[in-house]
Amino acid sequence: MLRVIIAVVLLAHGIGHSMGLLQMFNVAMVNPAWRGDSWLLGGGGGGTAIGSVLGVVVWTAAIVGFAALAGAVMGWLPDAWWAPLAIASATVSLIGLLLFPLAFPTFSTLGAFAVDVALLVAVLWANWEPGELAV
Repeated sequence: MLRVIIAVVLLAHGIGHSMGLLQMFNVAMVNPAWRGDSWLLGGGGGGTAIGSVLGVVVWTAAIVGFAALAGAVMGWLPDAWWAPLAIASATVSLIGLLLFPLAFPTFSTLGAFAVDVALLVAVLWANWEPGELAV
């Protein structure tokens, strides 16, 4: 059961990154304070071309990475993929949060940060692998 809970949390975390894409493509207004710009890339209000492309790449990579992590937790993907995929997905997500801190509502940003840091601690410090969970 714990395996399913962890997989659902990772999948939900990945899907949550779609809020960045929805706002970048003007499908939904997730955070009215964000207009697609990055404070680091010199966004002045309407977003820059490089900021927009980078945002799409970052959010898409996070979505795909966390969905794959959920699959790895469930045993649908090779165990060898777990650590590199976890590190890459969490890092990409943190980069997105750094570049676009206003992309999500504050509570969502804090939650995303917490999941990313918890994942990195579990993999890099505790050397945890989903194979250690009972089926």
